[in-house]
Amino acid sequence: MYRSFSRRWVTPAILPVGVIIVLAVLIIAIGEILLNNADHHLSQESPRRIELWVAGLLSLGIIGVAGFVASRPSTGNSLLEREVVMGKSSIFAEEIAPISIEARTGELGTVADIGEGYTLYARSGALARVIGIVGGSEEFGRRFRGFMYAQGLHGASDELWIPYEAVMAVYPETRSAFLAIKGDETEHYGWNRMPNSMRRDDHASHLTGTQG
Repeated sequence: MYRSFSRRWVTPAILPVGVIIVLAVLIIAIGEILLNNADHHLSQESPRRIELWVAGLLSLGIIGVAGFVASRPSTGNSLLEREVVMGKSSIFAEEIAPISIEARTGELGTVADIGEGYTLYARSGALARVIGIVGGSEEFGRRFRGFMYAQGLHGASDELWIPYEAVMAVYPETRSAFLAIKGDETEHYGWNRMPNSMRRDDHASHLTGTQG
């Protein structure tokens, strides 16, 4: 839901506003430079009008810099060559396909059936693909039975640790599991962060404390 809202409204609003601000800063800066170099005691036809020379040199400088940048060989990872500069997905990217009715085919299963290759769905569509299962732990005072280690789809986080408690329905026949969330809310719930029980620094400090 948030990704769709951002693509439709936030990004299209930020881009033109950002361009307008940059252009305004350039115009004002160049105007101030010309005004500071202007000699108001000279006539309009005087060849000694410094601001005109400054304007000409600035124009040549801008053209020279633009020509230099445009003539550089392609590197494949420069800012100007990226398909998406702001955000994770293009504003022209296709909408996430609605959940297929076929994904809910077969008898209902349990979270114990979930394994590698399962597709996890939010209400907005496919969210992630399960890579493996991680044992449960206590996070922020709550005990979780286990986590599904998954790779995000359609712009979601590359790594996700989704607790079993978020699962609403499982369909083993289609290897599908449905989560009780509306859309890509993984960062809001903290599912893009590794569980405390798996963090190396926490594990090391725990061992140190035990030895002491």
